[in-house]
Amino acid sequence: MTKKVDLHMHTYYSDGALSPEELLVKAQSVGLSVISITDHDTLDGCINAMSLAPKYGIEIITGCEFSCNDAEREFHVLGYNVDPDNKHLKFHLHNFRNARLVRAKQIHKKLRNMGMMIDFDDILIKADQAPITRPHIAQILLEKGYVETLRQAFDKFIGDSGPAFHPKAVFPVSQAIKLINQANGVAVLAHPANFVDQPTLYKMIQSGLDGIEVIHPMHNQSQREFYRSIAAQYWLLETGGSDFHGNREQDELNFGNFYIPYSIVESIKYHTGQLY
Repeated sequence: MTKKVDLHMHTYYSDGALSPEELLVKAQSVGLSVISITDHDTLDGCINAMSLAPKYGIEIITGCEFSCNDAEREFHVLGYNVDPDNKHLKFHLHNFRNARLVRAKQIHKKLRNMGMMIDFDDILIKADQAPITRPHIAQILLEKGYVETLRQAFDKFIGDSGPAFHPKAVFPVSQAIKLINQANGVAVLAHPANFVDQPTLYKMIQSGLDGIEVIHPMHNQSQREFYRSIAAQYWLLETGGSDFHGNREQDELNFGNFYIPYSIVESIKYHTGQLY
């Protein structure tokens, strides 16, 4: 029997809707054998799932989706089979959470100065166990009646050109690749069709990228073939998954239908010294 593998999904430890255990139940129900919980900039959901996975007969590959950026754009890099106890990785994730908190406080301050009576504790409650992101703030703006939709919160107030915008600290892709490799993991560029032009992609490959996400709901067949050819040319891993969040329109249709073969997991283990 062929093992179905999905290496891209999220829980409520970042911007997903489900708990790690709820996600395991769902993965089992659609016949997935191996998953990687790749929450944004945290391993907490993945670590939680690892202790529960044997109960559901599912193998967990440790994962994290790192938010990277340069002066103008944001990119996402997936780190697979990283060591959760690696001191460099733990230090970065701790600092990243603190940086998110500082950024959220700056946005909150600007909104208050604009006359919006929003309690920062409400934002903390909304984020729960996840690092605070702008969508959490947008949800509070919606609940308080300052906007009619989440999109409007970004367009009017907290989007990149909004009056309450506050930029993220710069975290280059090259630094994410180095961090992932230090933690004995492999660095994979997530959904490249969504963010990355070809010159930037080649620059990332020169920086030591280990793989590229080929199978993803954002990629049509011609894009899959293009990224597959790039992977073959530069000896990169080809990964994929559903990018399930549980709160998006196509999530239910995608989950269980965007998967890769187990040979990819074996390649990841080989690259990280777990398979000889």
